[in-house]
Amino acid sequence: GCDSSLNLTFQKATDAVDGIFRSLRDIARVRMHMKQFNSIHNPGSNTHQASASYKPLLKQVVEEICNPDRPDPVDIEHISSGLTDLLKTGFSMFMKVNRPHPGDHPLLIIFMVGGVSVSEVKMVKDLVATRKPGTQ
Repeated sequence: GCDSSLNLTFQKATDAVDGIFRSLRDIARVRMHMKQFNSIHNPGSNTHQASASYKPLLKQVVEEICNPDRPDPVDIEHISSGLTDLLKTGFSMFMKVNRPHPGDHPLLIIFMVGGVSVSEVKMVKDLVATRKPGTQ
């Protein structure tokens, strides 16, 4: 609501900052329901405060998708799209049928609301190349 710094008022700045914090609280509220991807901050231990670390959400998601040891991602949901997938989903109510894993496919499309930075694209490319070669 402000086209130049000359028109900036304290109220406009306060409204903008309040809007940012409102959005951050909404994001935190949604992420509280997630089991695995609920935080990007690892506080470390009481004895080693210096071991606190930051792990981006995008990195957590890609590592989970490329992890061969974890067969069923907790917070990543497969959505049935074809007749075969729909039949598998229907039969899974009666029999033990494994859902498809996102890492099973040679092409993975990650859609990020808000976009990604160049460094995030490089991080994803490097992670996929080392953990799941042959996947685009």
